[in-house]
Amino acid sequence: MSTKQITVIGGSGFIGRAIVRALAQRGHLVKVAARRIERAEPVKTAGDVGQVMLMRANLRVPSSVARVVAGSDIVINAAGIGWQQGRQKYQSVHVDGAKTIADACRGFGVKRLVHISGIGADARSSRNRYILSKVGAEDAVISGFPDATIVRPSVVFGPGDVMFNRMARIACSAPFLPVIGDGSARVQPVFVGDVGAAVAAIVDRPETAKSVFELGGPRVYTYREIAALVLHEIDRAKPVIGVPAALMKVAGFFAQQAALLGLTPQLTVDQVELMLHDNVARAGAQNLATLGIQPTAAEAILPTYLDRFRHGGRYNQHAPA
Repeated sequence: MSTKQITVIGGSGFIGRAIVRALAQRGHLVKVAARRIERAEPVKTAGDVGQVMLMRANLRVPSSVARVVAGSDIVINAAGIGWQQGRQKYQSVHVDGAKTIADACRGFGVKRLVHISGIGADARSSRNRYILSKVGAEDAVISGFPDATIVRPSVVFGPGDVMFNRMARIACSAPFLPVIGDGSARVQPVFVGDVGAAVAAIVDRPETAKSVFELGGPRVYTYREIAALVLHEIDRAKPVIGVPAALMKVAGFFAQQAALLGLTPQLTVDQVELMLHDNVARAGAQNLATLGIQPTAAEAILPTYLDRFRHGGRYNQHAPA
């Protein structure tokens, strides 16, 4: 395996950090590009001195993207937002940003472009603004860089994730744990470390160019089963109750107003809509197994970071095994 110069755009994010760690472990030189570069400081320890370099870039400023792409063999676009805030809009980050990256890669003769998308990003009939922006992003990438590789993970879990941590926080303070609708929509959570390993494997395999990978964990759950799993892990006996989607959308609307104040909304209307539909890898799609990676079970990882939500904290002697 030869050492490559790789730029990870969005390398300060949850998935981006895992990708940087996986690439550094394989000996690659990594440029971590982020709008808020201070959030990327922890990833500098992923490699040896000088192996991981931080650079500031803003997808709304093409010249800054060109600067971080120049000289790279491979570029990975892991940039994304979960909600809209200020000038950070789905269109500007997901769609226009993807086009800017693809154009820069083509202009500087980059050999490979890997775009991190999400399962469902081919759902052109969706009315969900978030999903439609993911569809637009994939179109922009393929239009500007036809040999790009698309990676579509299901819901990604691991320390610092959104879904499991949010459920655990709610379970600690509310009299019940709500699920949207009847909680029967299916999801296939994938470990963030497996996503990082998959991307690292893809960049080392030229034959993976111009292809799509859908990444899911070893088990498919309903959201009601996910809620029960969270309650088990944090050792709290609370009922799991379905809440009509319309009511949850109202709650999401008011919660996302926090973004207007620069705060993190605990729920958005788009997120409610996403949890009404299956988020599962398609049968026959290229996946972790294609890359020789054994998917990690949620039950093996959740105790390592949800234990802080147990009664008495992570040192509770009566916590479930």
